[in-house]
Amino acid sequence: MLRAFLRTAAARARSRPPRPAPDDDVLLDAPDDRLAPALVAAARGEHGAAAALLAGTRANAEWDHRDRYATRLAAFARSRAEWLDAWRATAPDDPDALLVAARLTVHRHWDSPARAELLREVIPSVVAAAEAAGPVDPVPWRTALDAARGARAPHTEFERLWEQAVRRSPHHYGSHVAALEYLADASPGAHGECLDFAETAAQDAPEDALVRALPLRAAFACLTATGTGTGTSAPG
Repeated sequence: MLRAFLRTAAARARSRPPRPAPDDDVLLDAPDDRLAPALVAAARGEHGAAAALLAGTRANAEWDHRDRYATRLAAFARSRAEWLDAWRATAPDDPDALLVAARLTVHRHWDSPARAELLREVIPSVVAAAEAAGPVDPVPWRTALDAARGARAPHTEFERLWEQAVRRSPHHYGSHVAALEYLADASPGAHGECLDFAETAAQDAPEDALVRALPLRAAFACLTATGTGTGTSAPG
């Protein structure tokens, strides 16, 4: 499905007029007025605010916000995980706690010299958590895509995960970033395909969708790709 999308992207890119550059060339990631209280509470060892925040994004289908908040909470848990441990002990099947825990696992393994081997071991549990999240949430599948990228998964496996993500949300920014970086790193000569992929995703997205900024990310991914399959760009 991903390669089919690339073939379609290449054909469409040749036939459409240039798309204007987005107004927001820089995406800032400072905590907003929803995330900041959750981080403050987590610093006190309390998980309630984080649980309420992520539950709200899930209920309202705010997938890009959900992705960003889960990433920031997982990053915080790398150094202070007591609140997450307490959350998981209290609600072991909570899809939001499972999401943060899966993202934390991927982040912790990413910096290891044995990254690929470690991530291959956890992909089944990450995918199981994504499946348990239900039929509408794409964010756990983005985590699975990151794990597959770091594990140097074959195209067939990555495409299977990609299909699950875009079936749930065809314009989810995080899933497209994961796919873009997988392509850029796995194929050293695929810069044109990566840019076509990003342009098509942006062209097809609603005007207010974050994925409209994907071509900027594509240019950066092409500049930093190693072509070695090592996945130099960390997930997030």
